[in-house]
Amino acid sequence: MSCCVGASLAEPLAISPRWQASFLGTTGEQQFETTAVAMTGDSILVVVMVPGADLTRLKLQLGNRSIPFKVIGHDPVSRLGFIGVEGSVTPKANPWAAEAGANFSSILQSMEPEGPAKCQTTGWVKQVGGKVFPLALLRATFSRNVPPPGTPLMDGAARVVGIVFQTAGVGNVGYVIPAEAVHRVQQDICKGGRLNRGWLGLSLLAGSRVPGICRVFPNSPASAAGIRPNDQLLSIGLRQVSDYADAVNAFFYLIPGQPVRVKLLRDADQFEFTVTPTSSKG
Repeated sequence: MSCCVGASLAEPLAISPRWQASFLGTTGEQQFETTAVAMTGDSILVVVMVPGADLTRLKLQLGNRSIPFKVIGHDPVSRLGFIGVEGSVTPKANPWAAEAGANFSSILQSMEPEGPAKCQTTGWVKQVGGKVFPLALLRATFSRNVPPPGTPLMDGAARVVGIVFQTAGVGNVGYVIPAEAVHRVQQDICKGGRLNRGWLGLSLLAGSRVPGICRVFPNSPASAAGIRPNDQLLSIGLRQVSDYADAVNAFFYLIPGQPVRVKLLRDADQFEFTVTPTSSKG
């Protein structure tokens, strides 16, 4: 369902002065920049790690003012990093949406240094050029150039529904990490310093249009639940699975120790199993 930004709706917090993280590269002195976005209820900021950026060589600024911080950790798969603000400055955050939504398509505001700008999300991107993403991203078209990585996108209720990941390389189109992915990564990074991936113990044929299971590992959660090779996945939790890329996205959100309902097709019959993921094997 589309939602439009109107003057009668909640107003987002001003982007100026802007929280900005500058990184030096792991090789050489190339500098990378990302907008830092405050998470709700604490002094934690999330940033997008541009390829080649080194989180240990970071400088945090609020406008032109350098701010002390501590590195909490980052996830190399989603490229999300989290830092804690220290000292007397407390970041002010807009509330975050729990998720962008399974069929999300909306008019949003991107909160940029030059001021708010409209953008339109146009669906989910699961793969590009045959390469499957480790999690699905939103595609967004901006009213001007794609803003810097980390730039927050707000809905009509002034909630952050995602942050800019990178440009798509075509016109004013960019990719956006949805809010649910940020929450998923933050939960583990802020607790233990790394993303603890859930593991069901099943394999699918990479790139297959049909999400058929080709292997069930012995002594795995999937094996214990009764899932078999040649079963076809239909859904994992609330996420529908229609192809291999859908399954990869659903696997990203599995939490070790948290049971999930798995629906599948076996021959002509549908079955549902409750499976409790364990920690990833690698």
